[in-house]
Amino acid sequence: YNPPICEFAPITNKQITRTIDKLSPYKAPGPNSICNCVYKKCTDLLVPYMGPIFYATSALEHYPEDWKLSSTVVL
Repeated sequence: YNPPICEFAPITNKQITRTIDKLSPYKAPGPNSICNCVYKKCTDLLVPYMGPIFYATSALEHYPEDWKLSSTVVL
């Protein structure tokens, strides 16, 4: 493997919040069936739980198979 181009830094709650803020609220939901508007309306409730999950995922180097799935909707 090539050497990393930068040092890895854990994902912060601020980064999660910024990413949720950028979501389009009415896009089709993904495989989990949760609409973006739920993330946007419940950011303050969800981020304190999402941060530790993302941190543990990178610390343990375990990425759930479901996270590797996506849905493509053809219009």
